[in-house]
Amino acid sequence: MNINLIKTLFSLGVLTFSYSVIANDATLKSESDLINNAIKLGYQAQRNLAFDYQTGDKKFGGSGIVQKDETKSCAWRKILLIANPEQVDASDPMNERFSCKNLDYKQDEQVWKIVHEYLPKIEALKASGGYMVKSEKPTTEDKIEIIDVDAP
Repeated sequence: MNINLIKTLFSLGVLTFSYSVIANDATLKSESDLINNAIKLGYQAQRNLAFDYQTGDKKFGGSGIVQKDETKSCAWRKILLIANPEQVDASDPMNERFSCKNLDYKQDEQVWKIVHEYLPKIEALKASGGYMVKSEKPTTEDKIEIIDVDAP
């Protein structure tokens, strides 16, 4: 089996899992909601949106809210790479190549229009401290329970 095919399949499997685990937010009901979420919450929400555009189908782990759109998927892959250099992992450039590989010249122009539309909004949120701000709600994950295994 071709090594690139194996890498691609593995990447899609990881993305499907990570998207389905994180994207179960019932407040996201429209494409606009997904985009606003990606602008405010940053890296993971941007990955989720790019994947959503890549698949366009709930059956494959997407939200089922947006239609498949390679141009928008490519744009959001580029946005997350540019806006989140500290968070990206090795799969992100590979996913960007996968999402962008079939685009023609006109689609590539549209990609950069989308990138230039949303990057300034993200930069403005970063400057105001409103980008990727964690929720104020305490979770049970924040609590550490110490168990003494030697106790009688």
